[in-house]
Amino acid sequence: MKKLGVLTLALLVLFSLAACGGSQEASGSTGKSKIAEAAIEQAEYILAGEDGESQGEERGLLAVDVKVKNNSDSTIHISSYDGVYLYDGDEQLSPEQGLYGRGIDLEHEGSGAIGAGKAKTIPVYFNVEKGKTYEIGLTPRLSEPGEEADEILLTLDTTEYEESYQQLEEPAKALTAYIDVIYLGKENADYEKLVTADKEAVQQKAKDEFKKQLGLSITKDVTSEEAVTYYNSYQSALREKAEAKTKTVEKAGDKAVVKLDYSTVSLDNLYEELYNYQREYRENTGGYDTEKEQQYALSKFDTIVQLLGVANSSNGANIHMIKKDGKWTVDTSDYNSDTLIQAFAEGKAY
Repeated sequence: MKKLGVLTLALLVLFSLAACGGSQEASGSTGKSKIAEAAIEQAEYILAGEDGESQGEERGLLAVDVKVKNNSDSTIHISSYDGVYLYDGDEQLSPEQGLYGRGIDLEHEGSGAIGAGKAKTIPVYFNVEKGKTYEIGLTPRLSEPGEEADEILLTLDTTEYEESYQQLEEPAKALTAYIDVIYLGKENADYEKLVTADKEAVQQKAKDEFKKQLGLSITKDVTSEEAVTYYNSYQSALREKAEAKTKTVEKAGDKAVVKLDYSTVSLDNLYEELYNYQREYRENTGGYDTEKEQQYALSKFDTIVQLLGVANSSNGANIHMIKKDGKWTVDTSDYNSDTLIQAFAEGKAY
């Protein structure tokens, strides 16, 4: 029985190695000619806004980094603008040009010159159909006029990059979870899986900004502890009435831009609602005592926040996201991040 177990284990290891070797061999991601050799270093599906947004579930924009090494004795020239094509059977396709990302880093090839014995990585972008296998053709130009180089062919199997396609909406899911948990006090399972943030610091900033807004509507000094109580009431109204719709519009590597359309509980009429209760107190007591009037109004804060209307954003916001240690967070260095505080702490919608 022991011998049989050892033999079985050995066969499993051999089958495993054969499978791995076959997979690498079948990928065809390397090729060479007399002049140069090339290999696909890495590839991922990306989003580049209106310029290169994936179309439905069938197509996507694939960013491919091709490393080319010059094995000749003189300089060769090749770039994403010259000498690179995608072959879909008999159809020859050119790489996508002029892609622009506002919040992501899209590399573009410059001169495309590769010195003798040197190597260079060339970024190329192709609109492809998911699940298909293509060929990438690279033809270097030689420095000597009249000389021609052979084309190098690389196999591009899009199924190898399927996981990156599935990850395109991760930043949007992360932002939704960020808003749900930090600002609305909701539970969202995606928060632990996708989000990294200094939760307490972000929530404290929201409370501080809310306290400032409250100070614009009432003259009574409100302690930090009292402000937290009123903020919790406001957050309860947000949880019930506010909405956040997210969609990833740009993503490449560890950077993304998420379009946020939202509604919030507006604080524009907070002064008016508080004043109505101040007046009620005055009429009931028949005297004037501003501090007591305001204290009475604040005692009705739970009722007041339920009376506040919902404000909808007209233009939304493009929230920049960055990935750290495998999880996403809001890029607070970008001014668009202020929208979150404005919406869910100051009660403003733009």
